[in-house]
Amino acid sequence: MGYSSSDDPDSVLSERYSFLHILMDQPRSKSELEEVVDVSRSTLDRALRDLADSEFVVYKDGVWKPTPLGRCSYRAREAYLGRLESLVEAGPLINELSTTDMIDYPFLEGASVNRADPSMPDAIIQLLLDSVETGKYITIITPVVITGFAEELYERVRSTEDYSLDLIIPPDVFERMRAVFSSLTNKLQDDSNVSLHTATMPFSFGLWIVDSSEAGVIIFTEQGVRGILMNDTPDALDWAEDQYNRVKQEANSDFLALLKSSGSYMFAM
Repeated sequence: MGYSSSDDPDSVLSERYSFLHILMDQPRSKSELEEVVDVSRSTLDRALRDLADSEFVVYKDGVWKPTPLGRCSYRAREAYLGRLESLVEAGPLINELSTTDMIDYPFLEGASVNRADPSMPDAIIQLLLDSVETGKYITIITPVVITGFAEELYERVRSTEDYSLDLIIPPDVFERMRAVFSSLTNKLQDDSNVSLHTATMPFSFGLWIVDSSEAGVIIFTEQGVRGILMNDTPDALDWAEDQYNRVKQEANSDFLALLKSSGSYMFAM
């Protein structure tokens, strides 16, 4: 038995999507379709036959129109194409990650994609600064530091009354940063609103969450910041919270508490 595209509804929907799209607006006779499609009559006949064989359209009362299955299938494919568009837009950023650094689809769908200017890649961190300034409860996980923004980040967080900052960095980064931000250390020693933890990072990107209402991912490369993804959908926030909880479970704050009490506490981002 020979194979045709009509044997596979997915193939029919993919190949004949434009024809179904036209019929979604209103039922049309064949002559009306011939006026609006730029294909031969034989191609139109095959398209309608394929759609009818898959029960996506039906001919009734002199016109072709979508069936309930056709309408649902059309909307499903529209949603799929929208999701695919989100992935393609984020592609240049997420392709910088290793195969083990997976940013799951729930965060990518509908995310705003912000690429860094190669001539000044770190300037894009302004998005992070603006984001934390609007919130009260800030969570930041980062495997690397951007030394030029540490002081300003802290000041932005402090601009909101009753703020809370939870920061997680790798132990080796913490040790290196202790000698760099000595002035900032003094400010943070008495700040009960700041919690610093160390943990081994399971991914190479940075992550922040603001008030459980907005989250961002920072893509780092050897050349600096490649870009930032931001999202505020419930699914994206759930994914971000899961990453935070995964890292927080392995975090160590015991020795940091000792450092704080002895005057050696340190903040880094």
